[in-house]
Amino acid sequence: MKALSFRQPWAELILQGRKTLDLRTYTRDYRGPLAIHASLEIERAVCLQHGFDPKALPIGGVVGIVELVDIMPLDEVAYAARRDEHLGGRSYRAPMYGWALRDPQRLPQMIPLRGQRNLFTVDLAISPGNAAASPNGSLPSLVVETAPASSDDSEGTSQARPFELQVVPDPQATAATGYALALRQRVVQPAEDHLYDKGPARLTTVVTLGGDTLRAVADQVIEALRQAGYKPTDLGPGRKAPFYLPEALGVRLGLVMLAIKPLSKAGRIEAISHGIRTMPPEEAYYWYSKCTARDTAERAQKALRVLLAGE
Repeated sequence: MKALSFRQPWAELILQGRKTLDLRTYTRDYRGPLAIHASLEIERAVCLQHGFDPKALPIGGVVGIVELVDIMPLDEVAYAARRDEHLGGRSYRAPMYGWALRDPQRLPQMIPLRGQRNLFTVDLAISPGNAAASPNGSLPSLVVETAPASSDDSEGTSQARPFELQVVPDPQATAATGYALALRQRVVQPAEDHLYDKGPARLTTVVTLGGDTLRAVADQVIEALRQAGYKPTDLGPGRKAPFYLPEALGVRLGLVMLAIKPLSKAGRIEAISHGIRTMPPEEAYYWYSKCTARDTAERAQKALRVLLAGE
């Protein structure tokens, strides 16, 4: 189905039925059901303006469905007259189109998915279910399910489940620690016979962490699992199934684990953990790309430690 990505809190305002007109600089012929994708970016000032806690809003996946009923050009007069519908606080800038939205429905749980610019297509199927009711209740209840993925780690699986956190044996385990955690990422490689074709996704281990170092960032691990929809009690030495993390959570947790792995001093670990927790998403993605690239990983990890805690 078609999808559109919104920054928070705009995605949440649409789900609540408070924002019924979205502003875009382009138009499309499509009309019909639209998956609401919450992007990784959060407009914190706008969140506070509308009474939202920025840290409590879901990001990095599909959070609901809305009906796109019309797209119309807006001049400066129409923009001002319909402010209560789009809630926009910026000044008018041409060209501008109003995308009229109706009958939003919230999903029971966010589906992790990478967003794209403009209108894009996602492998989601709609069927009757028990999704949360829309504000006016005019649509039947819906539930969205991801299309079945092949067993060979297809691109769809790579997008929906980009990171896995797996409980693994810790060779230096003690009664206090018991196990280690391995963070793995699905990476799609170019096909061998064509530079621009994608081959199957490959699951690679980013970092494994155990012992006292893992215990030092247990709060970040638990918080990532909670945001991904798991309970803290799901984590334990007997866990066999992996935890699936959306991209934003996997990147930030992976960055923490990579940065603190060789450290032993609690103060430095705490400083690095706090610094990464409070990083803007774009900065976290930048450092993660540097800290996992084959030719820059070691230097970048050391530079990050110096930046956040001194070397």
